[in-house]
Amino acid sequence: MAKQMITVMTSNTFPTSKIDQIIEGIAEHGYAVIPGFFPADFIAALREEAHQLHHAGAMQGATTGREDTAKLDTATRGDLIHWLDDAQSSAAQQAFFATMEQLREALNRHLYLGLFELENHFAIYPPGAIYRKHLDQFRGNEERQISCILYLNDNWKIDDGGALRIYMDGTAEPSVIDVLPESGTLAVFMSGRFWHEVLPARRERMSLTGWFRKRGTNLS
Repeated sequence: MAKQMITVMTSNTFPTSKIDQIIEGIAEHGYAVIPGFFPADFIAALREEAHQLHHAGAMQGATTGREDTAKLDTATRGDLIHWLDDAQSSAAQQAFFATMEQLREALNRHLYLGLFELENHFAIYPPGAIYRKHLDQFRGNEERQISCILYLNDNWKIDDGGALRIYMDGTAEPSVIDVLPESGTLAVFMSGRFWHEVLPARRERMSLTGWFRKRGTNLS
């Protein structure tokens, strides 16, 4: 079953209409939220991998700030993360990368963003953990252009909390958008434009979070 699923995911049958929705959303609004971007069995495979990494002690407390000044601050950010490595990726991760490569090419083709790579990590938020309001670009560095968050949570309910709150840029209505971390939902937005935060959840919250990057543009 898993082998057949992976074959389907890496074929040319992936519905390009979902990628078209993202391109249209980014072009018109700077963001897009696509429920059911990936099928349930595929999400379940990624979710199981994240659980295994967690149980094996392979996930570490996430830090804040640039690499040279990074610090652990659970009052600001309480998730545990594990960075993905193309060279050591599973079949499910390879299928994910293949689809996201299609998205990268489409973003470059239609929006001329000059994206050249995707960096990704699994993220697990224990119950009550948060990530306070922030931008995904560091000051003086615009490498991260497009943020992508794929949610892996099974049977998520509104009462579970844990929404991704995206703040609009001051002119749009409503002033914020709350995205529930439902299984298979993909949230995509411009990294340097939208402040956002992760609200506390009543249960463990899991995602595959990444950024499309362009080549170094250090502005400092």
